[in-house]
Amino acid sequence: MANSKNKPDEFSVALSEKDVERLLSEKTPDVRIDVLKKVAEGHAGRKYNAYEFAIAEQILRICVKDTEVTVREALAERLKNNPYVPHDIISALAKDIESVALPILANSKVLTDYDLVTIIRHNNMTKSTAIADRKSISSEVSTALVATRNSEIVSKLAKNPEASIPENLYQEIIRDYGKNVDLMRTISERPHLPVTIMEKVISLVSDSVGGSLRDKLGVSYVSVAADTEKTREVATLKLLDGKHSHHDAEKLVDQLRAFGRLTPSIILTSLCRGNLYFFETSLARLSNIPARNAQLLIHDKGGLGFKALYTKADLPDKFFPACKLLLEVVADAKRGERQLTGGAYANDVVQKLLAKASGKNIDNLSYIIALIRQTA
Repeated sequence: MANSKNKPDEFSVALSEKDVERLLSEKTPDVRIDVLKKVAEGHAGRKYNAYEFAIAEQILRICVKDTEVTVREALAERLKNNPYVPHDIISALAKDIESVALPILANSKVLTDYDLVTIIRHNNMTKSTAIADRKSISSEVSTALVATRNSEIVSKLAKNPEASIPENLYQEIIRDYGKNVDLMRTISERPHLPVTIMEKVISLVSDSVGGSLRDKLGVSYVSVAADTEKTREVATLKLLDGKHSHHDAEKLVDQLRAFGRLTPSIILTSLCRGNLYFFETSLARLSNIPARNAQLLIHDKGGLGFKALYTKADLPDKFFPACKLLLEVVADAKRGERQLTGGAYANDVVQKLLAKASGKNIDNLSYIIALIRQTA
């Protein structure tokens, strides 16, 4: 490689001890900044041999201690995306004043979770907000950010789609900020939200936020304003549509029961929508028996098992005849090969219900039919 030029602003790729001495003796910040930029570029581009890398890092360490803030700011800006910088250099910049530290805190992959959590615990809002905006945030760092109890920091975290937020941390955020409409709306818009968290957002926050989440789920019908509770039930049950597992359904049933929201209305609505596993699990939990036992009773050919379980679960007697007929239709549909959804499902179920009820006087069947059309 060629030797260094005589002027600092004409650095070549090759570095030597004379370059270090020149940097130390240079009085003008702008010239020092020009030098460090070229050194940083060569370091990031892996253009040096082992000896020159050592010289480059020596220069960077000198710049970290520069008394001119503008020099340290320029250094941080040049090193923020360099994954090869020694940890001590990045750590020193991260602990510097805000104007120096923020680019490093928001971008550098050299910083460890321990570094980030330590800085968060120093209660500097501006630095913590920068950390919350990083492209990747671990659960440990997310937990530290929520522990600041600062709504602006938590909101910034919630807006970061790459942040890892475990379910228990969502629960904590909803508990502490349930009345913060903007933050709850942000939570509702996050990708891959656990069904239990979505249900809490639907049921605990304002109608405007619940409506936003219902729109996201595709829940809409004309009488939303007139029947808010039914809308919430449909939105809750819609959480289980798609690829959610039986485990998700069980967790949702358990959460609803724990908070007094596993009502006869939502259980009946689940059957109207064809959420058979939710319906079976709900009756099992309310009757305090294993889910498998409940399934055997519900689908007992004689019908006595279902009647006994229905009564034990304290569901309204007036709906039992219509519910029993609906159960037969839904169970048959689940066993069939055609997978209908939405209006097609509703039409198919109603048609089969009417065929089964032909010539019979089934109490409240008209109500059940209306509910199927409204909620499917």
